[in-house]
Amino acid sequence: MLSSPRFARILAAEIDGRCQNIRYRQNQLHRLQSALVEHLDALNKAIHQDTDHAPEEIQAEICLALTELRAHYIPLSLEKDLEQEYRVANGKDNADGKRGVGIVYIVPCRHTMFYSIISAMSAAIAAGNCVILELAQTTMSLPPLLREILSRALDADTFTISEQQPDAALLDRVLLVSQTDSPPVSAHQNHLVSVAERTVAVVDRTTRIDQAAEALVRARFSFGGRSPYSPDVVLVQEFAMKQFVEAVIQHASKHLAGQNGEVRQKLINPRQSSAGASLLAVAQKDPSARILVSGTGWGVVEVQDRQSPLLGRKVDEKVLILHPVTSLDDAIDFSNSMGTLAATYAFAIPTAAKYLTQFIDAHISWVNHVPTDMLLGPALPANSTPGDTRYTTDRLQVPRPQFVTERENATLIKAVLDTSNLKQSGAAWNQAIAPLPSTKQGLGRSIGFFEQGIITGGLITLFSFVATLSTLGYYTFVVVKKFRA
Repeated sequence: MLSSPRFARILAAEIDGRCQNIRYRQNQLHRLQSALVEHLDALNKAIHQDTDHAPEEIQAEICLALTELRAHYIPLSLEKDLEQEYRVANGKDNADGKRGVGIVYIVPCRHTMFYSIISAMSAAIAAGNCVILELAQTTMSLPPLLREILSRALDADTFTISEQQPDAALLDRVLLVSQTDSPPVSAHQNHLVSVAERTVAVVDRTTRIDQAAEALVRARFSFGGRSPYSPDVVLVQEFAMKQFVEAVIQHASKHLAGQNGEVRQKLINPRQSSAGASLLAVAQKDPSARILVSGTGWGVVEVQDRQSPLLGRKVDEKVLILHPVTSLDDAIDFSNSMGTLAATYAFAIPTAAKYLTQFIDAHISWVNHVPTDMLLGPALPANSTPGDTRYTTDRLQVPRPQFVTERENATLIKAVLDTSNLKQSGAAWNQAIAPLPSTKQGLGRSIGFFEQGIITGGLITLFSFVATLSTLGYYTFVVVKKFRA
């Protein structure tokens, strides 16, 4: 596949470093943004044909994609780039020097595909990379439209589209940005992979139940319920379950009603339908599950048995699954039994939320809110933190620092190795073996939680002992006095 003329041009552009030129990157992003804006109506129509998203959801997807493109363009500065380039020439260190990895190969996900592609592409271009986008032949309307728009807008020497998975020889040369559950395997393993792990929400009775219900209903039912950050299961403190269920039903009715809601529930797009039996069909056959409310393609289900298959799967439908827990510790234990989570939503007072998010093993946690923008696009790549954009340019670059001045440790070792200056080498040695600075910790005289418990228990025991002796003494005195009388 490396012999393909299209890929040969990409490899040649990588070698000559064409994308490292900041003016080139700026021009490419200009052309990309102009082409997308020019075809907004066609893009809107294609997304509508491929999904069951509401018009406002489609507009939100396009808006976020173009916003991220702009966010990647704005920091590109010719003046700053020239200053960094000539630091060494001016006798300065270029400690934060970096460049693009070379070639970024993007495998997009189907969920909000337009945003998923543009967010990754704009980051890769801004970071100074050639881009190969994988767009397989499908019955969807968006991929062929994007193939036409992007191919016309961008330079064919630094951008191309692949219709099938490449061989290992190419994958070993690229940074793979995979937004799917099954990324291609490369011997080089140079990946940014979005892993679709489970997402769990915990609702404690200390939170504002109505606000938690509204946020979680929106997270589960928006964008077809297919976001990797839509809650797969909501763990509700059992004493708050009744109130939470009532609030969920109320907000579900509001969310799915209205001018667009009713129509949206009647039109189920076969291109977005889940394979196999629907979650509601599985729930109807599960003796531990109770369908609280449902409609065409959506529902709210309460599951009692923790061995139920409904609690062991990633949900990609408009089905909100609830499960009762007895305490915060119970919620933590059950959440951790699922392995590392993609995300946790903790709805509770701050102290309880801190406890939950500290001990539930999740890549990211949100407290008392659901970030709506995270419902679009792929999951964050592993070991990433969310920012203003789904992908940061730093993750698509490699460090290339340049140093003019000698580092402190090099000076130190040079002094130790210099036997002609024993005083200097001795000072360096004494500095290395000197005691570490004090922790400034107190002498431990304060009374902590456990010490307070011991003292309290001891006082109770002492008072009980004194009371017993006093009672025995009193009755002994009475008996002795009676005998003497």
